[in-house]
Amino acid sequence: MERMITFALNGAMGRMGKRIAALSMEDNELELIQPLEHEGHPCLGKSYGSFIGHPEMESKISSSLEKKVDGIIDFSSPKGLRAILEKAKASKIPLVSGTTGLEKEDMLALQEASQNIPILYSTNMSLGINLLRRLVREVARALGNDFDIELVEAHHNQKADAPSGTCMTLFEDICQVLKRDPQQVARYGREGKPGKRTKEEIGLHALRMGSVVGDHRVYFASQEEILELSHRAQSRDVFAKGALKGLKWIIHQKPGLYSMEDMLFG
Repeated sequence: MERMITFALNGAMGRMGKRIAALSMEDNELELIQPLEHEGHPCLGKSYGSFIGHPEMESKISSSLEKKVDGIIDFSSPKGLRAILEKAKASKIPLVSGTTGLEKEDMLALQEASQNIPILYSTNMSLGINLLRRLVREVARALGNDFDIELVEAHHNQKADAPSGTCMTLFEDICQVLKRDPQQVARYGREGKPGKRTKEEIGLHALRMGSVVGDHRVYFASQEEILELSHRAQSRDVFAKGALKGLKWIIHQKPGLYSMEDMLFG
């Protein structure tokens, strides 16, 4: 029997962290041995198993990486990612991160660290979303300059960033295909009298309501027809399973910054 893959989980008390942990307990290839949270978190030092329905799990929540692990999964915050990234780089531990709301400096830090360790970063670990990205690029390539483009995303009322990281990724994919400057063409909602829609602008709209897990729609509209591409996540498990699959994959890669598409399509 092969040795289990051990990993640390940064952002262990978050919604995604708890689902990743719970699902990992059902996977006989994986062993979570280090649940992590930020300094000052009220649950530090407490047994983690009771929070995920597995009281038999003995690991306690810590703010520092104290055990040797094969990999790290991060679903925390930009600040939390920066902290764990330094630890991963120093100890040469492969990293999977789905943290959103990153600034340009954070992405540069990921790129710099990926020269020394393999990093899988994605704003959305869903397999379906990453197929949607491919479809959106193909449609933009075929229709984009002749069609108006709008993106609409919806999430639960506790989500802190807007638009969602996935929405921004889809937007950036479209801009790359159509050779448009994201800063020049983005229109974040509309109010008052913004004037007539320009040919190149792309609308981004964020809804926050109830317990919506994740809903993304991309519209391509002309005077005669509308094409809508959409994805709806019905459970956070779709992201958690993608992260766990990503962990099993990234530990076998060379240093570099990888995406879910790299994992799915090579």
